[in-house]
Amino acid sequence: MLPEPMSPGATVLYPDQHGLQVLCADNPQDFQIWLSAWHECAGGDTFSHPAYLAERAGIGERPRAVVFSHCSGSRVLYSFLQRPISQDACGHPVPEGYYDITTPLLYGGPLLAQAEGADAPTVMTDFWEAFHDWALTEGIVSEFHRVNPVIGTLPGYPGTFREHAPHVVKSIAGKTEDELLLDTSKDFRRKLRRTREAGMELLVDETGHHIETFIDLYYATMRRRNADVRFFYDEEFFDMVHRVFEGQIAYLFAIHEGAAVSTEMVLYCGDTAYSFLGATEESSLRTGANIFLSHSAFVYAQSRGVQNYVLTGGISNTEEDSLLRYKFSMAKSGRRSYYTGHQVIDLDRYTQLSACRPESTFFPSYRAPQVSCTGLCSADRKVRT
Repeated sequence: MLPEPMSPGATVLYPDQHGLQVLCADNPQDFQIWLSAWHECAGGDTFSHPAYLAERAGIGERPRAVVFSHCSGSRVLYSFLQRPISQDACGHPVPEGYYDITTPLLYGGPLLAQAEGADAPTVMTDFWEAFHDWALTEGIVSEFHRVNPVIGTLPGYPGTFREHAPHVVKSIAGKTEDELLLDTSKDFRRKLRRTREAGMELLVDETGHHIETFIDLYYATMRRRNADVRFFYDEEFFDMVHRVFEGQIAYLFAIHEGAAVSTEMVLYCGDTAYSFLGATEESSLRTGANIFLSHSAFVYAQSRGVQNYVLTGGISNTEEDSLLRYKFSMAKSGRRSYYTGHQVIDLDRYTQLSACRPESTFFPSYRAPQVSCTGLCSADRKVRT
């Protein structure tokens, strides 16, 4: 039987030797501490901002962050969603007070502001040790995050990094337009020429003035693709993005014969740009409108001082994924290793929660999609209340 876990607190400040603060975005004082650490550690990274985490939190999830101040003068920020665990791998209920950690799309994990002369492996090892001590008292069972392919993995991680199908990052720093095009496929260049000959034009909206046009195109594309409901971002999300990341968002439109036929929402985080949301009118899929828009987005990003343009990955997490192949067509040299990090914090609790799926490759295994249980789901194997 699992012991009763502790209830989560809003703010935890460990003794000086730990240098660890645990924050919650719904606490105004915590929010400001988190925001200060974000300015120091994140380099404009959208996915670790307290407002972004608060907006992306689902029902029952808590937007939280750990801020670690190391004796070397280095600081670490790790923003995450703390999720309640309501059932084991067989769907049997478990006591309240058990949690795991994940990060919202796109990327996550700890961010390091390394002091001059500091040793990164030492800082991160000390961070994870302090983090682990806190997590055990909090009832945290496991931790999972998606590694930003631009930043890459940090040293000292006590868990496991699992490599997946690559993500695509186009390097655009200092490149001429001809050089940008040399990094694309022949088919990409051919279609781009056709769109220019057809008189296609670019519209850049940095204020959100044309957001209704963007949303109409985006929702139509999501419906056409039968996208999961979580990808239908609501008005509150867009309001948050414009409020918190003022000047870091742009909507790009491919205009043909006076109408917007393809669009992309781009996040600009320091010298990195992220292709966050995109859509193309169904009748324009074969015209190359999306290709015109992507190339125009690279050129525009250069004017903002961007060095790396992140196109993310495919849908199926395989090398053969058609979306991934399309992204490589616009960045032939853009292959970047993509990893997820996962670790078990409380092995005994994890083992009991996962008893029905001892060989599952899904992490955490107790959240794997439900299948019909057999004898493994007998009463003596489940997590008891």
